[in-house]
Amino acid sequence: MIELKILLDNVDYDSLADVLVPLVAEKMKESESGGILGGILAKNPSTASSIAHTLLKTMSQEKRDELLVQLVTKYRDKLLEKGREALEKQGVNMELSDLSVKKM
Repeated sequence: MIELKILLDNVDYDSLADVLVPLVAEKMKESESGGILGGILAKNPSTASSIAHTLLKTMSQEKRDELLVQLVTKYRDKLLEKGREALEKQGVNMELSDLSVKKM
């Protein structure tokens, strides 16, 4: 087994929000715990994205990094699943077995 550690720096949180907010909104819409908010966000992805951008601009770099660590930790299994799907789609024969993140 090989351990692969990925260090991220200078994360463009705005472009990351553009990609992740619609996915999170859709996931909330599908989930019973997403409720009304999930439905509203899924129907208005541009509004959800705008809210995310506004919130990100009010947060310090430290807080944005902490949020990213929390999200990766929370959605670890989903990220692994998506990573496996991406590898399979590209024809890469490799098992993605773990993902971990910590703030340095």
